[in-house]
Amino acid sequence: MLWQVVFLALVLVSLMVFVSVRKSISKRHALKKLPSPPGAHWLYGHDRQGPFDPGYKWLIDTVTAFPRIYTLWLGPTPLPMLVHPETIKPLLMGTVSNKKSEFYELFFDWVGEGLGTAEGAKWKRNRRLLTRSFNLDILRTYTPVSNDCVEVLLEKMNQAAVEGQQFEMYSGLVLCTYDVILRTACSYKSSCQIRQIDQENGFNVLSACEALLQFIQLRQYSNRLLLIPWIFRLSANYSEYRNAFQYLRKFAGKLVEERKKELSEKADAGDPITKPRDFLDTLVMARDEEGSGLTVKEMVDEVNTFLFAGHETTATSMTWFLYFLSKHPEHQTKIREEVEEILAGRDSERITVKDLSRLEYMTMAIKESLRMMPAGPLISRTLTAPYTVDGVTIPQGTMVGICLHQLHHNPTVWGDDHMEYKPSRFLPENVAKMDPFSYSPFSAGSRNCIGQQFALNEMKVFTARILKRFRLKWVEGEPDLMPSMTFVSKPMKPLYINLEAMPKAS
Repeated sequence: MLWQVVFLALVLVSLMVFVSVRKSISKRHALKKLPSPPGAHWLYGHDRQGPFDPGYKWLIDTVTAFPRIYTLWLGPTPLPMLVHPETIKPLLMGTVSNKKSEFYELFFDWVGEGLGTAEGAKWKRNRRLLTRSFNLDILRTYTPVSNDCVEVLLEKMNQAAVEGQQFEMYSGLVLCTYDVILRTACSYKSSCQIRQIDQENGFNVLSACEALLQFIQLRQYSNRLLLIPWIFRLSANYSEYRNAFQYLRKFAGKLVEERKKELSEKADAGDPITKPRDFLDTLVMARDEEGSGLTVKEMVDEVNTFLFAGHETTATSMTWFLYFLSKHPEHQTKIREEVEEILAGRDSERITVKDLSRLEYMTMAIKESLRMMPAGPLISRTLTAPYTVDGVTIPQGTMVGICLHQLHHNPTVWGDDHMEYKPSRFLPENVAKMDPFSYSPFSAGSRNCIGQQFALNEMKVFTARILKRFRLKWVEGEPDLMPSMTFVSKPMKPLYINLEAMPKAS
């Protein structure tokens, strides 16, 4: 009897392996029909050519040569890359896929099934519940917070200007955006910008986030053997990785429990909170159509998702924007004049909610910066149905990449001057002619970034306050900055800027 069970098990395992291998061979055969950049190694694929290291020129050359779709080989694994609005639209609209790829599983220990990683009915329910965190009434309350937090950054910049020192922008912006996100998400006032390191402020949380991001990038881009869970658990990196995500989940859990307790005590005292004051209130108070709320785990997942997604990408986007303004002082001057016109006659430099819609030239300049350097250069989906592109059918179940950076530098979409920084591309008459899927810095379709307006408002406040105080000057002789094509396209080298204090109005 035992030998029959063993024999049957071996047959089933062999059959499963056979089916898996056959599907893999069939998929590779189909994907070989797609165009692909030359020089892919049988083992390393395109890893040693691009797009990750050094890669940037490779990316631009590749989208010029293959402006619709091509196959990128990640080692021996083929990844179809979509780089044109016509080929991208069916994926982002959910026609052939609304499912994120297994690539996002690398974040599960950290963010669980938050909005960035959840699927199906769970994602739809939670997206619906959390959308209210970003309505106009809530967003209005976030603008004063951005003003408060940027004051600390301005003081640091002023000190550098007085001492005649160059200022490194990215590090300052990371701390500032993290300060904003902790206050807006959780009403948690940290000392992260002044680096008072202890267990009760946001700086250790920020360090844990940075450590996790480095480990995830190591697994995805540097050593893919670590993608195999049991190998990663045996590696020298795993202990620190585990400590980091456990710390962050404990931190978020403490915030959730304290807020639940506060709301419960206020309700018991006859003074209930009826409208959410911040993102955490929304999580605790959210109820679906059946009257069910989010579990503590779901709330922890969303807090960690929001803390990660809400600071790293905004800091990166702001860094690139200030880089372009320092390189193109004519646009910097136009924005400053716009800000000064809005603030004329006021005693305060603080930007109000009403001011944001009046910053028209700044808005165009920000959009062009996000076109040039989208913070998230690559997203991916798993096909839930076969997808035919240019006569080639990509099988169901295939992971497909969407390179937003290549989309934004596709010469057949943006013209031969796509490498030039030109805010005029976003004049209303030019936007009216655009394919909506040609510009997607926050993704597009139903799974676009829920916090995109929050991020844009924050960038406007930061930019207005900085340019009112300082003229940004590119350091002569410095080479152009290059982006790191990983999860976030932050500059590969620090951005140092010369600061000239603007004369105070008499």
